[in-house]
This record gives sequence, structure tokens and C-alpha cells, in this order.
Amino acid sequence: ELGEMPHKIEGNFVAFFGRQFNPDYKWNCALKPLWSGFYIKYNDLEMMVDPGINILERAERIGVNLALTNTLFVSHGHIDHGHDANVIAEMAAYRENSKLRILMSERTQEEKIMSHYHSQSQDGTEMTLIDKMGEVDLGNNVKLKPIEVMHTIGGSFGFVLDLNGIKIGYTGDTGFNVTYKTTDGRELSASEKIPDKKDIEAPGVFNEKLKKVFSEVDVLIFNLHDVEFRKHTKHNLYHSIVSDAVSILQNSKVKHCFFEHFNPHGGGLGVEYPQKVNQYIKESTGKETTLVALNGNVFDLNNI
Repeated sequence: ELGEMPHKIEGNFVAFFGRQFNPDYKWNCALKPLWSGFYIKYNDLEMMVDPGINILERAERIGVNLALTNTLFVSHGHIDHGHDANVIAEMAAYRENSKLRILMSERTQEEKIMSHYHSQSQDGTEMTLIDKMGEVDLGNNVKLKPIEVMHTIGGSFGFVLDLNGIKIGYTGDTGFNVTYKTTDGRELSASEKIPDKKDIEAPGVFNEKLKKVFSEVDVLIFNLHDVEFRKHTKHNLYHSIVSDAVSILQNSKVKHCFFEHFNPHGGGLGVEYPQKVNQYIKESTGKETTLVALNGNVFDLNNI
């Protein structure tokens, strides 16, 4: 019965399962695994993206039946992006037609984000290693183009999903600078081993290639991490900041941008502060932007 139950949400949609910051968590209010990804429903496509912690409860609350999932995308091997990937495979097995296509990089597979049984041995499961694919045909005029990004772990990917002409971009977790500036005036590659993080002084050359990719979509799902670049830490070489979002959105084709992940300084600035940041980006770019709510949002794809 579970495999035949419809979503409680009608039509085609993107359902966001909620940002990571929860003011009720006293032990660790910045706990990243509180983020649990999002779900795209478009005609026959039922696609779960980056299932983090506690996906079942979040999906039920928002009205998504995970047993209908036929495509699973995992951007990289960190716990807040793939912890419940096995759960998705279990849920899909409740369907009479339990076909599940799994999209991840070879490195993410090596990180054992999914068990061998759930990712390769279970009936109906098909593994597609996206770092070996220029484009993935998901059927019915739906195609996914993997976009390699720069994160703290190798094999990290975002994507551009073409839904019969409607393009949805997902940045995944990434930095947007090709180089960084050092305290002694040098400019070094951000993709090479960093000798001493204390030398990191400022961002360098912006990644125009990534900018072009994500500025040409209709809907952009942007994993935003920090307000501004922090010196003497590697963090912002592999995670985005507000000025990155502004640079990509200004003069872009993006109709609506959703900010995920955002939790500055562990939520210590209060729940209102992220909304002020979202408003700043909206005013700076003239674009429609939405900060994903703590408990999630649903976006009607028919509104594009």
C-alpha cells in the first residue's frame, strides 16, 4: 500500500525538507546533519537529492511519500548529504516497480555512503557514476548534467536538471574561487594542497565557469554557507558566501533562487538574521529569492 500512496502535494513541485538550524537543539545548535535535502517531482520523475539525517520524519511532515522515489542523487560523501540514502532505497523497494536509479560519483561510492546491498544488489537498483557521464538521460525529455564543484572532499558534484526546457540548477557544497591571496601578496590555486591555512588572506579569481553554468538556469538551489570570507581558514575556499550568490544572480537568467544550508555562526545571531541576509541578496540582485524555512518549503514548478 505504501508504494501506491500519492504525495500529499499535488502536481509538479520541489519540496525542501528544511534548513539545518534548529533553535530547540541545546546540545549543538549548529549540527549540520539537521539538513535533509530536497525532492523534485516532475511528471514521471521522482527525484530525491542529498538525503541527510531524519529523512522519513521530514518527508512525512512536508507531505512527500519517499516510496515513490525512482531517482536518487547524492552530491558528495558527507553525512548531511547522504546519511539516509539507504533509507531511500528501502522505501523504493515498497513499490511493485521498485526501479531506483542512483546518481553519485565514484569517490562518493568509495566513501560507502550506501551499503553494497542497497546500491548494487537490490532488485531494480541501477548505479550511475556521474563523473563518467557528460549527461544522464532520465527519460521523457528529462536530462541531468553533472557539474563538478570544489569541496573539502573529492568527487563533489552539483547538477543542471533539464525538465523539458525548464532548467533547475543545484550548486551542491562548493567554493567559487579558483585562487586565494596570501598574507605576503602571492596568489595560489585553491585546488592544490594548502601549505598553511594561516597564509589565507582573501579570495582570488572567481570561478567564471561555475558562474556561467548556474546563472543560465530558471531555478537555482544554492547551498549558502557564510556571510563573508573568513581569513586564515580553508572553509570559504570550499564553501560559498553571500558575495558569491550576488555575483551569480546579478544579470542572470535565474527566475527564482532558493538558499539552503544557511546557518551563520551556529545560529548564534538568531533566527531573524538569515532572513535579513536573504533580503539583502534580493535587493542587491533584483531577483526573487527564498530562504528555505527551518521546517521546509514547497515550490510549485508550474509557477515558473
